[in-house]
Amino acid sequence: MLASNFNIWNTCLKIIRGKSYALSIEGELDEGGCWPNDALWLAEKDGFIFKAENPIELLGLVGIHEHARPDEDVPYWWYEDCADIRSELMRRAFPK
Repeated sequence: MLASNFNIWNTCLKIIRGKSYALSIEGELDEGGCWPNDALWLAEKDGFIFKAENPIELLGLVGIHEHARPDEDVPYWWYEDCADIRSELMRRAFPK
């Protein structure tokens, strides 16, 4: 089993970097000069910028980009008209 955890962040970053995305972090050091807990993780490639709260989410956004393969960064390039899968899964998990 693989679960979302801090210990796979570096693996996610390695995968993103291996796909030729430029990586960076935005945030401010905390009052004690320590790295921020609320930093934003960024990946950039071909004019597209992805921001996430952690590298796992960032890898997910990169995956959506690679699935959709948009030609340009236009509004809602990521949107796919499809059945409401989230609601379907919630109804299945929590029947009334």
